[in-house]
Amino acid sequence: MATGKTHPRYIKVLLDDSGGTPRDISDSINSIGGIGLSYDQTDVTTIANSVKQYLTGYGDSSVSLGGPFNNTAIAGAHTVLTGLNGANTAATLTIQIGIRAAPTSGDPEFEGEYVVTDYQLSGSGTDLTWSASLKPAFGTSTPAWGTV
Repeated sequence: MATGKTHPRYIKVLLDDSGGTPRDISDSINSIGGIGLSYDQTDVTTIANSVKQYLTGYGDSSVSLGGPFNNTAIAGAHTVLTGLNGANTAATLTIQIGIRAAPTSGDPEFEGEYVVTDYQLSGSGTDLTWSASLKPAFGTSTPAWGTV
């Protein structure tokens, strides 16, 4: 496993289609946001404390993806996302981050079961782009960091 800085071109995104088959939609993506988990903060400060104190609450993971419109049959994001949007179908989302090369064994990977809560197309001039929001699916394990 290599260590150090990397480039977005070495990120690989796999998402199950509505039939449960993993599809590599990396070529359809030019923006990714929200990879990881965030937690609510519960203020547990008492009047005896001199500094505010917190406990973490519920976790959340809201992943956003976007890119140029691509409806190719197998790996186009449009083809995969239209079957998932609003369907409450748990789909495995895997984001692999290659370090200075294509992802390989030992590189960071974020994975979980997600539902697509929003998929929209936008256009201006000659560009047609898409954006999607994914949230953890009901009754599934917490998304987590691991390795390829």
